[in-house]
Amino acid sequence: METDLLLVFAGLVAGSIDSIAGGGGLITLPVLSQVLEPGAHAIGTNKIVGTMGALIAFIVYLRKQPLNLKKGFAFIAAVGAGALIGSVCSPLLPKIYFRYLLIAACPLVLWVLWNKQLFIQEVKDHLPRPISHLVIAGIAVGFYDGFFGPGGGTFMLLGLLWGVRLPLLEALLLSKLANTVSAGVSLVSYGIQGYVHPRYGIVMAIGMTVGGFMG
Repeated sequence: METDLLLVFAGLVAGSIDSIAGGGGLITLPVLSQVLEPGAHAIGTNKIVGTMGALIAFIVYLRKQPLNLKKGFAFIAAVGAGALIGSVCSPLLPKIYFRYLLIAACPLVLWVLWNKQLFIQEVKDHLPRPISHLVIAGIAVGFYDGFFGPGGGTFMLLGLLWGVRLPLLEALLLSKLANTVSAGVSLVSYGIQGYVHPRYGIVMAIGMTVGGFMG
């Protein structure tokens, strides 16, 4: 019971954060790493939470902003491909290194979230990047999200803001879709490999769902 309450509370807080700019994985993944173990089992189970949280956030933003998939399709497709590759490679890394990854990811993601001008600063050059740049960026961000995850949604948002050159609300909506695709692809991949624990993921996802609507 105590474990379930911890998972629900962590999901609630993470969902509120994730619905705004991402970074909820900085909360959910460490908690799952304590309940399970660091590495593929925690990351794979966290993809249940990530998929649900991103999907709920996408639905919420879809009510506020019409979807223009054409603008970000190449980026989102590349994110999905990168996530698949990352989720296959992640179990190959020894568990001990995931602790160091989390320590390194926390300050970087928090710095990005703290520097709000990255999200609101006007882009003077409105010409979109070459599609090859978008594909490379999408694969890189997707690989990170599939391989590890925390802050992946934030990096997707920045890619759409500064790569595709979208307005903030439109970029937010498409970043939630990209995050949903990435988490969903990773979830299937980790599940096939036997690294997903549905009970823990679903319990935490309940809190994530409520938190997503609150955010």
